[in-house]
Amino acid sequence: MFQFFWTRTASVWVAALYILMGILLFVFPAASSTLFVWALAAGAGAYGLIHLIRYLQARKMGCDNPGDVFLAVLPAAFAAFSLIWPQAVLSVLPLVLGSLLLVDGVGKLPLAYMGVREQHPGMIPMLLSSIIPILLGGLIIINPFTTMQLVVMVFGATLAADGISDLITVIMEKRSAQTIQHHSSI
Repeated sequence: MFQFFWTRTASVWVAALYILMGILLFVFPAASSTLFVWALAAGAGAYGLIHLIRYLQARKMGCDNPGDVFLAVLPAAFAAFSLIWPQAVLSVLPLVLGSLLLVDGVGKLPLAYMGVREQHPGMIPMLLSSIIPILLGGLIIINPFTTMQLVVMVFGATLAADGISDLITVIMEKRSAQTIQHHSSI
């Protein structure tokens, strides 16, 4: 089960990305917050543009889809709103980040439980990778509007810790698999 999880979803690259993003959010919380909103606006704008192009191409062929217009206008409106009023987006950011942490932690709970039950070598980092995001995500959701920069710093620290924990679990899993493979070839 652990091998499937690590080869399919949480690779070393994802763990490294979590660590890098976490450090940047922790060290530069104000800039990271604004950059996050700008990146969200750019992503929404690109998504809207793709659907606008798809709509225009389909319209030329006589089989346009009004859903593509909706999927072009809505993200474009969000992008414009985010660029004009980034503070409004930042005001809900703690709830979004807290929710993301909760989803990440809860999603890893079954694997953490299996690791503890089976006394798997990567059980401690996996357990921490599940419990820490749940605790901090819950804390952020309970008290979201105290300090935006603190929330971003906590999210960054948690993201880095989650990435480090995932990376340690990957390393331990690979060592365990190599040990098993070595013993089976003897």
